[in-house]
Amino acid sequence: MANRKDIANIIAYMKLSFPNYAPDVSSPLNTVDVLMDLLGDLSTNTLQTAVKSCCAEPGRAFAPSAGEIRGMAVNLNLKASCAPQAGEAWGAIIDSFHHIHPSAETQAILDNPLVRQAIHAMGGLDHIGYSEDIMVERAHWLKIYPQYLARATEDAALLPEAVQYIQAQRQISAGIKMLTDKLTSPLIQ
Repeated sequence: MANRKDIANIIAYMKLSFPNYAPDVSSPLNTVDVLMDLLGDLSTNTLQTAVKSCCAEPGRAFAPSAGEIRGMAVNLNLKASCAPQAGEAWGAIIDSFHHIHPSAETQAILDNPLVRQAIHAMGGLDHIGYSEDIMVERAHWLKIYPQYLARATEDAALLPEAVQYIQAQRQISAGIKMLTDKLTSPLIQ
């Protein structure tokens, strides 16, 4: 987890990279406080790499916002997770039908949690493989898998506080549903 010194170093780095960047570091609530709140959950290495990557973007004229830095961290982690693109994953699915023992690369793609979820949503590999029209299955795949990838990306970008809030709201909703189910079910005698 990044600390205040890491955040101060990031600010100094951005000031040197962008001469027009003039963060407020003297107010009671200042740039260090805000960046610590919005980026402090990232590891120091992830934060530094994300900031450097943002600063090195061609054509960038202004220092990156906290959201851009967080987005870059998510993108870097997504690339590191080896989540395949839709076409690459579809190729692995098709390849798995042609070989009794798929290659290690094909198997790694098929074992990716996002790929597994999307395959499951389509009815499983057997459903896809026995389809009478594989092009229809391909069209479905090219719609479904990017949705799973986008959702995983959005979820990864959430602040820890937002994740806690969502979980708390889900618990409240589940509790309300349970109570309404009890109130609306007929009494058993």
